[in-house]
Amino acid sequence: MEDPKQASKDKVELQDEEVKELSEGRALYEMVQSNLGWKVIQGWLEGMAYHSWVDPREADNKESWEWRELNAFHAANASKEILENINKSISRSEYLDKIRTGEIQRKSMVIR
Repeated sequence: MEDPKQASKDKVELQDEEVKELSEGRALYEMVQSNLGWKVIQGWLEGMAYHSWVDPREADNKESWEWRELNAFHAANASKEILENINKSISRSEYLDKIRTGEIQRKSMVIR
C-alpha cells in the first residue's frame, strides 16, 4: 500500500491548456509583483473602476449627461473585469502549480 504522504507529493502532468494557463498566470504574477509601470496602470484601472462618475454640470443637456454616464459605467465595468481576470488568472496558476507538484491531488469525478 502506498504511503498517503508520498502519494500526495507525486508530480502530476498537466494538460496542454492547463500548462498555458499556468504560464499566463505566472507571467501576470511577475508583472504585478515587479513592474512599476503596472502599478501606474493598475491605479488608473482602479480609479476608473471604483471612483468614476460624470459631473452633470459639464453636460449640455440630460441626454448628453446620460450618454456620458452610460459610457463611464461601461468603462468602470471593463476596468473591474480586467483587474478581476488578472487576479483569477494568478490564482488559477497557483492552484495548477499545486496540482503539478502533487500538493493538491485531483480526484476522479464520479457521475451517479
